[in-house]
Amino acid sequence: MRNLSKFDQMRERSDRRPKILDGIMKDLKHSEIADRIGVNRWVVMNDLRMMRHNGDLELKRAEEVQQQIKMRNQSRSAKARNDRFLRMTGMTLQERSFRNMIEFYRPELIGILKSKDQNNAIFKLPKSTRRPLTRNGIITKGWHNREITPDARKYLTGI
Repeated sequence: MRNLSKFDQMRERSDRRPKILDGIMKDLKHSEIADRIGVNRWVVMNDLRMMRHNGDLELKRAEEVQQQIKMRNQSRSAKARNDRFLRMTGMTLQERSFRNMIEFYRPELIGILKSKDQNNAIFKLPKSTRRPLTRNGIITKGWHNREITPDARKYLTGI
């Protein structure tokens, strides 16, 4: 372990800073950045922690660029996966998830449709049931006016 003065530590950290920011903008992992710089990955993680603590604006910009790269890559792979599924089945993944959820929760949904107060019937469902139904667009979001969406109602009564 090296004994460096505070001034030397700060100089080394400031020398590593642009390299770390460049690695983040290229969406590299901490270990890859450390390999390029020639230090332990914990040094990179510690430097990043210090930069975040100090509110480094360039770090925020670099992380925004990194996030944009990740979103672009995810949207490409998701689009390719959805297109492949559409060619195979004739429906999108979202449509298939919607239909699967309706079929899985059919008894609960029929009970909600038959009730006089749909909002009250929905709130009687466990939270573990309400969340996926809301996420898949089967019941509406809200607090006092939840109901089954028109698409789900059409699917339930049409089949």
